[in-house]
Amino acid sequence: MHKIAFILTISFFANGLLYARQKTLHFVGELYTRNILEAKYAGSFSKGDTVSWEWYVTGSANESGDLLQGIHTHQLVLLSSYAGKFIRCIMTIKNVNGKVVKLSAITDQPVKDMDNPHTGWFKDAGLGLMLHFLKDVYATQGNSRDWNNIVDGFDTEKFATDCKAAGVGYVLFALGQNSGYYCSPNKAYDSIVGVAPGELCSLRDLPADLSASLRKRGIRLMFYLPGNPPINNQLATDKFRYTFGKDSPTSQYTQVCWEAVIREWSLRYGKSLSGWWFDGMYSGGIIETRSDMSLPHNISTHTLAAKAGNHESIITYNYGVQKIKSNSSYDDYSAGEKQDLDEVPADRWVAPGVQWFFFTYLGKWWGQEGQRFDTNVLTDWVQKVLKGEGVVCFDIHADATGRISPNHIAQLKAVRHVLDDMRKSK
Repeated sequence: MHKIAFILTISFFANGLLYARQKTLHFVGELYTRNILEAKYAGSFSKGDTVSWEWYVTGSANESGDLLQGIHTHQLVLLSSYAGKFIRCIMTIKNVNGKVVKLSAITDQPVKDMDNPHTGWFKDAGLGLMLHFLKDVYATQGNSRDWNNIVDGFDTEKFATDCKAAGVGYVLFALGQNSGYYCSPNKAYDSIVGVAPGELCSLRDLPADLSASLRKRGIRLMFYLPGNPPINNQLATDKFRYTFGKDSPTSQYTQVCWEAVIREWSLRYGKSLSGWWFDGMYSGGIIETRSDMSLPHNISTHTLAAKAGNHESIITYNYGVQKIKSNSSYDDYSAGEKQDLDEVPADRWVAPGVQWFFFTYLGKWWGQEGQRFDTNVLTDWVQKVLKGEGVVCFDIHADATGRISPNHIAQLKAVRHVLDDMRKSK
């Protein structure tokens, strides 16, 4: 695995005449499955230039290759299906006078099949928890001031201490859901919706504080977020040109806007953010539209927006409560939403490069208190999952200050003991 640079001949076509000179195009990124390969041009652009990109996969460095539909960006997610293939990129620059410049580069080696090394830490962690930290839960009837007060009152040190006591390796934390309120600032969101900072996105950067508290204890942070704009906020749905009260396919306008929101959060948190769990990517039109590679904004551009700040972050697109599977070739792990402890992994990989992952709740319902599983039943099942190299996540309840329910900590501790005992026996 290494970074690659090429010296290329660039052809200029203007008024039927052909000119040539040399420029440098860099491919940045290592050539292995699930990584991101980036094409960089060392030349300069003039005002009014338009740039387009095409990507191809080919069996050898001497073939033109097959066009990858829907990839119009300078970055390419190296899907598992590209393993053993060379990658070709063509960049086209057209200036205001109609002059066209075409650059072509190809990797000097094929993409290496490494399954998905970005999920290695995830598999090793084995156990995580999720908190639905939402206005709908903690400030149901409140306004912007009430929501900001709730966010300000969340004690990340207290929460992280409880997470450490529970023995989890990662936390899946909700940025927001369908109310249109979020626990983190986002200028793109404020601009699109037309609100001031603090009206819908909190003034406090809670995830930044949470990440710092978790990192001190060796715990990673991941984000929960719907894959579409919030459906229960009339102002937001109007501004995003989305459907109120109903998950539905996104238009290209909606998709561009939502990607801008996601990209800002990804860039804000960078490598302190280890992954995303995108909800609401159901069949019946939503995932099909997002996966339509005839559209310029699609599952690839969504994925690149989510990974803009950390190319090694892992993502999944939720398909709802079904048998554990992969919902997209861009999944790094299965969404795994389940009601019952009714599956264990036959293999670590649900599909090539897709880590087996199971996600359910410990309380009476998502985000609620209570205990619906007998601890012995729970630990016996988790042991089977971990033997199959699966990963589990349990939704828990915490109060508004971040104090996790003691019975949920106790059950997570019991699960952690199983994980520790298994590691000692190896």
